[in-house]
Amino acid sequence: MNPPPVPATPPAPQGDAPPFRMRLDSGAERTVITVPFRRRPLLWIVLLGWPLTPVAFAAAIYLRVIGIESQLPMIVLGSLPMVAIFSTVLLVLKVGLSYDLRQRQLSSPNGPIKWRYGDRIEYSIYRGRLELIRANGKRRGLTQNSWALDQDSWTEFVDVYLSHQNEWKRATDYAAAPAAPPKQAGSLIEVGIRWRFFTWVLVAGLVYAVLNYLFWLDTTENYSPYGPMAVIAVGCFLFGTVPLVLRPVLRYEDGRVSINTVGRAAREFPSKGYERLENSVYWGCLFEVRADGKRRRVARGWARDQDSWKVFVDRFMEDRSSE
Repeated sequence: MNPPPVPATPPAPQGDAPPFRMRLDSGAERTVITVPFRRRPLLWIVLLGWPLTPVAFAAAIYLRVIGIESQLPMIVLGSLPMVAIFSTVLLVLKVGLSYDLRQRQLSSPNGPIKWRYGDRIEYSIYRGRLELIRANGKRRGLTQNSWALDQDSWTEFVDVYLSHQNEWKRATDYAAAPAAPPKQAGSLIEVGIRWRFFTWVLVAGLVYAVLNYLFWLDTTENYSPYGPMAVIAVGCFLFGTVPLVLRPVLRYEDGRVSINTVGRAAREFPSKGYERLENSVYWGCLFEVRADGKRRRVARGWARDQDSWKVFVDRFMEDRSSE
């Protein structure tokens, strides 16, 4: 007899689970947490984008009439209706994620999130996202915090899901593979960038540039070298080249954070005008915070070497909890 599949989310406890009590409404109880999209900014984009779409088409036609054949302004004008369509879709969907507290089941706008035998779904405090973890250990991002999601609802969801996830790990004696220790001796932790990731982005940019050049040589009369492929090539090239050239290294020692880049003196954080540092498990980023609560990103977890970033986050949060 085959064993039952491993549940993707923390399993529901035996008996009735206590309903989740909303923070903003002390008299309301619910058993499903929903993370809706932010209606106001999306509504503004839709209200401005659709009326401007005919203007964009008219401008594109006018540019062709006066003899401007460059595709770059056409791409800019054509992106306006795409943004309006995307925002309209999010408004129609309304909810980006839901979590049933009794069944411990996650659902997306397309329905319940499915998995294969041996898979599980966990929330990563290091990258601020839900991850599908295969039986072989490979991870794939499912949902990540973004400007389009309601932040209060996302915070509520993460708090509850993490409590269930920790409860599950304690009950099953599950422990994730320990992160690789830092290469430096003593208390110094250095966190570099994801060299392989940015190198592949750079290679992709070069490949797009070569293909764009070959297409232009083959069809010089009907093909513009400044079209969509050129934009993608330049974007990938810059996105991959800048981190590889600057090589920003985050250093953490004795409770102090600094970032060293090539050709620039080390910068210490929090910088002038900010009073403290804060690691957000909801965004997977390190922020510096002002006295009035305004924040600015210092480092993003997804762009850093994952093993060293985990070591840094664990040490940073441990030091802050002991203060």
